[in-house]
Amino acid sequence: MEDREWLMDRRFAGMNLGLQRIELLLQKMDNPQMDFPSIHVAGTNGKGTLCAFLSSAAANSGLKVGLFTTPHLVVVEERVRIDGEVIDSQTFDEHLSTVRAAAVEVGEELGEEPTFYECTFAIAMISFSYAGIERAIIETGLGGEGDATCLVDADLCVITTIGLDHTEILGNTREQIARAKAGIHREGVPMVVYHPGDESILKTIAGVAGDDLYVHEGSGSIVDYWEDWYIFAGYIAASFGWELPTKEINWPGRSPNWPPSELFDPRIRISAAHNSDGFNADLLAIDNPTILLIGVTQKADLNTALSDVTSEIWHMATFRHIIVTEPTTGRNPAVEAEELAKVIFANRFDEPIIEKDPSKAIEIAEIMSRQAGCDISAMGSIYLVGDLLKFAVQRSDGDLWEHLRVH
Repeated sequence: MEDREWLMDRRFAGMNLGLQRIELLLQKMDNPQMDFPSIHVAGTNGKGTLCAFLSSAAANSGLKVGLFTTPHLVVVEERVRIDGEVIDSQTFDEHLSTVRAAAVEVGEELGEEPTFYECTFAIAMISFSYAGIERAIIETGLGGEGDATCLVDADLCVITTIGLDHTEILGNTREQIARAKAGIHREGVPMVVYHPGDESILKTIAGVAGDDLYVHEGSGSIVDYWEDWYIFAGYIAASFGWELPTKEINWPGRSPNWPPSELFDPRIRISAAHNSDGFNADLLAIDNPTILLIGVTQKADLNTALSDVTSEIWHMATFRHIIVTEPTTGRNPAVEAEELAKVIFANRFDEPIIEKDPSKAIEIAEIMSRQAGCDISAMGSIYLVGDLLKFAVQRSDGDLWEHLRVH
């Protein structure tokens, strides 16, 4: 079995929190994660955006910086960036070969091999070590406590927002989720939290972080979140004596300068709004009559996640047409378009337009947009963003790697 095939097979091992496998895996490779200092970031929404800004700030300050984020949109290599650029496939494969050999040994000793996520994290750590980076920006995969990224040498921990996501694993309340995410705290290491707006949640985090806790008040805006994360990143950058990040970084599905005009019509807005907080923020930003294109992956509580999308307030004058599709990749399978349509159309009298292929769905939306003079808002799973990006790059004969460059 080829190394890539082996790695992709690891996806079917599922998620499995705990540090025993990854700790042994990294030990077998001489703990590359200890070769550089890291900023460790957890949160429900905004953590990837904040990490991208921090990577930009470090690079603007003359540091060689590694950025580890998940999930990937199109290619697995994009989980590993150096100075904002996705590492090349040859380098990825070389480190994958090393990780696979060590992972097989781990499997023989523990009875189970490391997960897909743990292996990609290990690849990132080796890549950063070999590249000689001076600073790493590390996004947690899920929660905080028990996440593989807890093994990095962090000199600052950060929590962005606390929302109801991954409730089947992290807990059913925001307080339980906050406690799980605060698990990235290390004794004596400062932890900065974006004020959650709820004192009980802040109290929960303080119960974990103690005297190491610092609170960033933020604006509390759920509309101009990009500005908020930029300011937060600048606050953190200043604490290190860094330059400010570049505001116009490229962060597909999240930055306001995306999608680029060479890929999509300027009337199209594409967002990775994968939970209730994200959907709410995106809906509030819609001002004009809009064609909605939506596709999501399976959630513990689909109705709760889509509560704002299904609210009657959006369905009279705002959504002229709704196209329902299915993301083609992802850790969780897509919600079937017919099932998703039943939830969304509970308060509508027209019929959904169902097109399971995202590339065909966006083409339908583009045609309808031109005919009706409407905007398009594509939202849902981050994997839907990846599907649309891949299709648009292929359609324009563009350079995918360049479109995945952050700064």
